[in-house]
Amino acid sequence: MVNNVVSELQNARVLNKEAALKMKLEGTLAEAVTFIERNQITDVGLWQKCVQIFRDHVDGVDSWKTTWRGEFWGKMMRGASMVVKYTQDDGMYRILEAAVRDLLTTADEHGRISGYPVESEFTRWDLWGRKYVMLGMMYFMEISRDEALNAEMVAAMRRHADYILEHVGEGKLDIRTCSKHWEGMNSCSILEPMVRLYRLTGEKRYLEFAEYIISTGFIQSANIIELAFADEVTPHEYPVVKAYEMMSCFEGLLQYYYVTGNEKYKTALLNFGRRIMEGELSIIGCSGCTHELFDHTAVRQTQTDYEGIVQETCVTVTWMKFAMAMLELSGDVAYADHIERSYYNAYVGAFNTHRVARIESSKEGIPQVLPFDSYSPLVSDTRGRKVGGYNIFEDKTYYGCCACIGAAGAGTFPQVALMKSEKGLVFNLYEQGSIETLTPTGKALSIRMDTAYPYNGRVQLTLSLEEPEAFELTFRVPAWCENATLTVGGKTERVPAGYVTRAAAWKNGDTVLLELPMAVKRVLPPEGAVNADIFAAYTYGPLVMAADKRITDPDAVLDIAVDEKGYAASREVYCPEIRDAHLCLEVSLVSGEKVRLIDYASAGKTWTEESRCAAWLYRRATEN
Repeated sequence: MVNNVVSELQNARVLNKEAALKMKLEGTLAEAVTFIERNQITDVGLWQKCVQIFRDHVDGVDSWKTTWRGEFWGKMMRGASMVVKYTQDDGMYRILEAAVRDLLTTADEHGRISGYPVESEFTRWDLWGRKYVMLGMMYFMEISRDEALNAEMVAAMRRHADYILEHVGEGKLDIRTCSKHWEGMNSCSILEPMVRLYRLTGEKRYLEFAEYIISTGFIQSANIIELAFADEVTPHEYPVVKAYEMMSCFEGLLQYYYVTGNEKYKTALLNFGRRIMEGELSIIGCSGCTHELFDHTAVRQTQTDYEGIVQETCVTVTWMKFAMAMLELSGDVAYADHIERSYYNAYVGAFNTHRVARIESSKEGIPQVLPFDSYSPLVSDTRGRKVGGYNIFEDKTYYGCCACIGAAGAGTFPQVALMKSEKGLVFNLYEQGSIETLTPTGKALSIRMDTAYPYNGRVQLTLSLEEPEAFELTFRVPAWCENATLTVGGKTERVPAGYVTRAAAWKNGDTVLLELPMAVKRVLPPEGAVNADIFAAYTYGPLVMAADKRITDPDAVLDIAVDEKGYAASREVYCPEIRDAHLCLEVSLVSGEKVRLIDYASAGKTWTEESRCAAWLYRRATEN
């Protein structure tokens, strides 16, 4: 198709996400994919409006109305391509192909595909938008069925990139000054598609431009790569702390490492990822409790005196994608644990399943129903408080950054669920469904997964293969689980949290039973957290349980009775007031009163005070 110049290092990763030939999961992922298909991928008019941006070249004219609209097409195309890669749906594929062909017609005489006119290019969010133009095409190429179209896309991307190289770089425009935002970090994130373009074409100039970007350290006031490598400060202590853009830059650094094998950059990546896991994630699996910033989220997540927006969906999805890449690189099971938490809580919770239409009163535009909420509450608050990345189209409708990125979260899940190791398969995530894959020797293997996970911890796998073959099956036992058991060949044994591998000469009809006991467990804020003495959260397996005002007041003291190990007795009950709740549990307070909690992802869905909700619950009255 195109030249493949990927370093052999890429084939030596600990895990490989391209494991399943075909997968059909029937639980939360099926619901998410169906919702995304109906509310975004099939919206042909939306695709056309996003393409029109590159014909009109009016971005950057107004202060906020049209500044970053150039990201919309590529961000949606990346996520939609990931979804269609999973579903293999012909109709959805044709819609995406048409959107790609439409985009290719917008290249100007310079080869630019940009929403900015030439006279104001390389300012604000121009390079950020151009980055997403390239990424959108690159991800579509992973599912493309047309070799001629692939060649056309590569040619367009080369012209698009070459124009940038003519104007930005050593002795030209400093890429860090191509945006007044975040010291140019957003512009530097074009590193990822530049490395990918080098891998597609073998043209050294793209690798050299990537090396130039890396030499800048991503910002003007410091070298963030060196800070990560030295590992003396955490991300919230860097001079610039914008979470989404920073992770995007490190995604590009990872691609560069795969090409060059420079161990320094691998060390920086591993340090950066570990630091995020240690201090920058909340109970629901997102980062940022002061706007959209790395801010030592672990200790700030119980704050009550900040009235701004928190826990951005763009950060959730970017973290899930970055964690997937780091899982693939390192094989560290902790990344899979965090992806699971982010997916089932922050991510699924962001779906606008009630299809609430809204508009920010301070801005003009027509009310819209966006598929995703942009921000998620942790302490008592409402959903739907603000549209992240709000920008207006010419017809006065609008869209936003979090709405565009959302599909990539669903696209990430199946790639993480099953991965390849050197000697077999690795199961990271569990949902009801079927998988078609290959054994290490290349023979057909079908797997049926029977489970009600994440609402029940019993997971049974049934294998179908033509003849016996020896290989390894590895299962993730989540960090939250105690007393897990694994049954293979009729033998049951206790297994610890982490990866558990069993090698056998597997034959047709073999079953494996993984039991992950679930119970309501109290989680206290980490040491040093603000208001640590007045809050507690309660989990049930991978799920965070929440108070929703429709059934339980999130502003009341809800001190749940727990035993010496922190576990609470509970029973599943029907919740007629919230019929779309995935799980409702009745628990007892220390006072003896019974209250009901629902899974966090189902809470707050009216986006009004009616469903005010909280993940962190009061365990004692606050002092006024």
